[in-house]
Amino acid sequence: MDNQNKTLELFEVLRIWRNETAQQQGKKPFMVFNNDTLLQTAKIQPKTKEELIEIKGWGEKKIKQYGDDILTLINHPNQLKPEKSVGDVLSVGECLNLINKTFFQHIGAIKIQGEISESSGREKYAFFQLKDSSGQDYLVQCFLGWRNYELFKHLLEVGLEVQILGYPQVYKNGRFHIEVEKMEPVGAGAFKKAFEALKKKLIAKGWFDLARKRPMPEFIQKIGLITSGAGAAINDFRKNLGNYGFQIYLKDVFVEGDRAETSIVSAIQWFNKNQPDLDVLVLIRGGGSLENLKAFNSEAVAEAIVLSRLPMITGIGHEKDESIADFVADKSFATPSLVSVFIKNQREELISQLELHTDSLISFLEAIFKHKQLIISRLAEQMSSGLNRIFASFKILEQKFLKIIYQHESAVQKWSHHLDLLVQKGFNILQTQYHQQQKRLAVASTALASLNPEAILKRGYSLTYDQKMKLIKEVKNIKVGDTLLTKLAKGKIISKVKNIKN
Repeated sequence: MDNQNKTLELFEVLRIWRNETAQQQGKKPFMVFNNDTLLQTAKIQPKTKEELIEIKGWGEKKIKQYGDDILTLINHPNQLKPEKSVGDVLSVGECLNLINKTFFQHIGAIKIQGEISESSGREKYAFFQLKDSSGQDYLVQCFLGWRNYELFKHLLEVGLEVQILGYPQVYKNGRFHIEVEKMEPVGAGAFKKAFEALKKKLIAKGWFDLARKRPMPEFIQKIGLITSGAGAAINDFRKNLGNYGFQIYLKDVFVEGDRAETSIVSAIQWFNKNQPDLDVLVLIRGGGSLENLKAFNSEAVAEAIVLSRLPMITGIGHEKDESIADFVADKSFATPSLVSVFIKNQREELISQLELHTDSLISFLEAIFKHKQLIISRLAEQMSSGLNRIFASFKILEQKFLKIIYQHESAVQKWSHHLDLLVQKGFNILQTQYHQQQKRLAVASTALASLNPEAILKRGYSLTYDQKMKLIKEVKNIKVGDTLLTKLAKGKIISKVKNIKN
């Protein structure tokens, strides 16, 4: 079983659980969970409550209330309630749930084509009847829920032939209906009516207004290209773009068929999320009938273009073709080739403007250079004349300076001779005083020698000091235990006082 089938099967299991839970609590099913939340839960298949909180529609309150049940349904299918077997007595609710589950597992989504015979639209949902287009009295009741009502309500016109995609279900009151997931018109006339109805609806929303549209960047370099990688449109686009170093990032999409609408919407959303640094998004495809272009005339694609943060350019079909996508795009062209021509012309115009500005700048700089050259030439002449005058003045100053230097030199020589005489006289005086002082010093030295204690020591005497090196003259200045220093003529004695006698 592929992933899509697994998702749908789990979605139906969760939906049946949701309906049973709502019935037990006396609530409407959407008050427990809406289908979008259940479908996202079925796609992601969370394993923990932490993963549940990441899904839109889940909150702490609902996780606390329903989290364990949902995780059991997802992670432990063997713990689901056993299927009722033939012969079991079913309650009415069990019967309807079994029928709905059987519808989903064995029939799934079905396509039905028919003519709308009755329609009773509400503010956010609608009931309508689809009758057999062959004219026979076959009718099927259909329900368009709030998730898809805004997308398809413009198709709810009595007499319009449409094709629907939906799931057969039985209400709790026993009424059979098809829950519609998708609608599209059938036939050129129906497509034209649907096109005009959607166009009118989107005009009322303001999606065609020029004031809403984003301006094109002045410099387009990075392009997100959305088209079929195998179609002719991409070749025309590349061929006419020119070799200007554009960076093109292709998103290969379906441009027609049932998968085209979702494929295009996903590509627009992917570029906005993953490459927001692009300059523009380009959506192109070749020509075709209204039916071939139906994906480009869908509200879902139009909404994706309007919500895009990146500016969008479209080129859908041939000159005669028009599409809703073109009307809502920020800029549109009749063909894919014209889109590339616009981008190329923009680049060539920028280059041309750059060359023009470059030439103007060069001319401007040349004029400035010539003007400055003239000014410099005149200035050089003035400077030359001025310098000659300055040099002549310098010559006169030089002669005066040399004269002053000569005069000062004579004066210096005169004063130098006079200074030599003074120095010699001063030296003689100092020498005489030196000899006199030397004699006086010899006399004083002889007198001091007789008073020197050291001289006394040589005659057999000694000097005794206390610990503070204070000369001891009386025994009263010492006490037992003091350490004494006795100085002799040659050497010293350190002693300790044991006894003192007066």
